[in-house]
Amino acid sequence: MNQESENIVNEEVVEEKLEPTMGLDYLVEVTDKDGKVLQRISAPSHSFVRGWYDLMSGFADNVNRLIKDTGGINRNCAPHHDGWHARAIATDTTHGHRVGKGTTPVTISDYVLETPLEEGTGLDQFEHGAVTYQKPAVVGSTSSWWIRRSMLNSSGATITGIKEIGLYAHCASAYFMLGVRDVLPSAVYVPNGGAITVTYTFKVTV
Repeated sequence: MNQESENIVNEEVVEEKLEPTMGLDYLVEVTDKDGKVLQRISAPSHSFVRGWYDLMSGFADNVNRLIKDTGGINRNCAPHHDGWHARAIATDTTHGHRVGKGTTPVTISDYVLETPLEEGTGLDQFEHGAVTYQKPAVVGSTSSWWIRRSMLNSSGATITGIKEIGLYAHCASAYFMLGVRDVLPSAVYVPNGGAITVTYTFKVTV
């Protein structure tokens, strides 16, 4: 036994594989004009991107972080009350949930959806509703909360090939960043008069 081992009073080595205790899931639902569910995709999200982690580290360290905004410009983002605010009002696409037609796999450096669909009633446009929240709730040993947005298709035609979803947020009072991006396993199609609803659920289990 070496000297280092002799100085250890009690050493415990845990070799079992532990399941993750913190996670993020997404749910995508497509409904027709009468509210009937046409498509539903739910899966774990694995796609927090660099902007999220840079912003969180700035909060933890109480320092500014240089974060690329959704326009591709590096912004000096300070930790304050507007940081990571994603509760957009109706028609506002600067933050909150967005959907798009991009198919490129997610990378840690993504800062915007590849092909985001814009606000409006024209071709491939959605009327974006207000973002809603559920406050944290505890069930058993799991605490979770969700953030949700519905987008209405009033374009006059089916919007096809939706393959990416994401969540934009404030990184400072006047700048916005991508926090999460996911590429769906299959494309979804939203008929005229129908809607797509995206829900992200944050959860932790102890």
